[in-house]
Amino acid sequence: MLAAMSSPVSPPAIRRRDPRALPPYLSNGVLGVRSPGLPHLRGTTMVNGFSGLHPSDGVEGFARAPYALAFDVTIDRLSAFAAPERVELHEQRYDFETAELTTTWTLHGERANAHVQVVAFCSRTLPAIAAAELSVELDGPADLEVTAGFDATDVPGVADREAQPPSKGPNEGVDGVVRWQAPGRIAELGVAYSTRFRGDSEAERRPSMSDQRAWFSTTYALRARADRTYRLALLTGYVPDLSHHRPDEEAGRIAAKAADLGFERLQRDNREAWRERWRSRIVVAGADARWQAIVDASVFYLLTSVHASALASISLFGLAYWPNYHYYHGHVMWDIETFTVPPLVLLDPPAAHALLDFRLRHLDAAQHNAALHGWRGALYPWEACPLHGEESTPGARPYTEDHVTSDVALAFAAYVHATGDLDYARRAAWPVLRAVGEWAASRVIRTPSGFELRGTVGPRESYEPVDNDAYTNLATARALQEAIACARLIGEAAPSGWQAIADGLVVPRDRRRGAIVNHEHARLTEVQGGVPEGAAALFPAGYAVDPATARATYRYAAVEQAPLYVGAPMLSALMPVFAARAGLADRAANLLEPGYGAFITEPFREPAEHPVASDQPVASPMFANLSGFISGLLYGFTRLRLDDGPPESWASGPTTLPAGWRGIEIERLWVRGAEYSLRARGGSPAELRPLEPAGRVKRTRGRATAA
Repeated sequence: MLAAMSSPVSPPAIRRRDPRALPPYLSNGVLGVRSPGLPHLRGTTMVNGFSGLHPSDGVEGFARAPYALAFDVTIDRLSAFAAPERVELHEQRYDFETAELTTTWTLHGERANAHVQVVAFCSRTLPAIAAAELSVELDGPADLEVTAGFDATDVPGVADREAQPPSKGPNEGVDGVVRWQAPGRIAELGVAYSTRFRGDSEAERRPSMSDQRAWFSTTYALRARADRTYRLALLTGYVPDLSHHRPDEEAGRIAAKAADLGFERLQRDNREAWRERWRSRIVVAGADARWQAIVDASVFYLLTSVHASALASISLFGLAYWPNYHYYHGHVMWDIETFTVPPLVLLDPPAAHALLDFRLRHLDAAQHNAALHGWRGALYPWEACPLHGEESTPGARPYTEDHVTSDVALAFAAYVHATGDLDYARRAAWPVLRAVGEWAASRVIRTPSGFELRGTVGPRESYEPVDNDAYTNLATARALQEAIACARLIGEAAPSGWQAIADGLVVPRDRRRGAIVNHEHARLTEVQGGVPEGAAALFPAGYAVDPATARATYRYAAVEQAPLYVGAPMLSALMPVFAARAGLADRAANLLEPGYGAFITEPFREPAEHPVASDQPVASPMFANLSGFISGLLYGFTRLRLDDGPPESWASGPTTLPAGWRGIEIERLWVRGAEYSLRARGGSPAELRPLEPAGRVKRTRGRATAA
């Protein structure tokens, strides 16, 4: 039995709210809620695939939805919403094991006090539903009102159609339904909610489309006793028109289904789903308690933010939002395919499938983008908008990040290797890989030096294009290699010229160091010269070189580039991997904190985009950072390299770890439709072993079933 079967480390409970801290982030990959947990503090809600036009620049991006979990308690006409000075927070606890947030507080009245507990979560088993239950006990008799609903106050947009009668059609058992129009009216969202009150069957029920708080809510009023617990369950459903052309009606149906199941059943099913997911807990032997807690938090925020039902991939911040930052408009960027998909193909293949579906569904947009630039094949955008998958970078930038196209191709290849799904390889991966290969063949220039990619920009995102950027060239070579391998796998013939391009793309090198450097004529002193593009071309992009070149390239990144770069978003989390692969275990340990630990925000351990001590606004959880860290744990230190060979052969070398770490263990990964365990000990090749015969694992549509 592996240690990975133990429970994840949840954050300590808080008993005083820091006004500078972001509210806790609840999600299931379809919905995302920032929930302060107290009536007078507003929250935010995001819905995967619900889009609008940004009010300042008109760019298509995410749109806020009405807040899902609005509650209030009133005793003897004293409202917690209106009298926050009478509200005392006792405890707020985020349980990562169940993905539940529990907040307890007291409303101090004139003659009686209301002791309140609110439990909230986003359902994994009915992913269009955000759920919460408020329990209240009084220490003396009083007139009690409890209110629940959704809050559209200050949310950009407009209610296009008000509630239908709850007793008719799809809304039976639902308190109210509304169709919400996004800014710019480019998308619609159906919102429906249902409440259930227990504790007094004679309580007066008062629904309202705009109560005194401007909420869409239902209030239950009664004369309360001191010896009874009163409970109010709130189930709020969201359906974007990306999912259904009459989203308000479908939201009513979903909310009615949730009401029929009830809060307790949804909670029980959600807990069971999370119990199954935590079989993939990553345990780091030798890590101190803080670092194991950081590992657990990173895995939690990844797994809670993705779902097989999501239609619009995921943004760099999942479905988290707070009005303090631009959040990159919720666009889908290359970081998702490079850092987020690789862990998911082993941890949650159905979620990885959903992320890739977004790119497959918008292959035509990438082909149109390539044509606009005068190239063949498909050119995937740097910033893809949620609805159409088109380039949506704000303004007119003087460059393009060509490597995004190869990053997308490599993600499809990783899925095929991990799942062994030949039908998917033929139907989905090959059309994308073929289009990427066609783009590469039309983009390169043949010169006496070989094949070149001129006038491009790599991950360092400098405004000055360069020739033969290391990451772009080598990721392109890898994409061509994977396209050729996929063609062979499904019995197709790849164009004969692709192999020559893959073998002949220029590799920028520094002869003195023996290392791959960022681009031709690269200098450490140039703008963002510390970005480790050469090392990133080896991992995670996977370009293979001889051991001496690999070691020199990793050493260059860890020793010379790291002091100039570590603490920046994106690749900093991989710096410890580069140091470990260079044989610098002590340096790897020293880079853990500035590379990732410094990004962890308290009290809920969300990885931010920038180090907490910087002067940048706090925005989290940042997926390039957390997914890069998890990719390092799964693949970087273990040297696992996915290919078409047997999984037992995927370890490409001995496990290399930061000083003090002894190993990495995972009880259950999904490999080729079967359950495997991973055990990686420092100095030895990682071991992938099947837990049971593949034939005994349930499959759905050719994919392994995971919660």
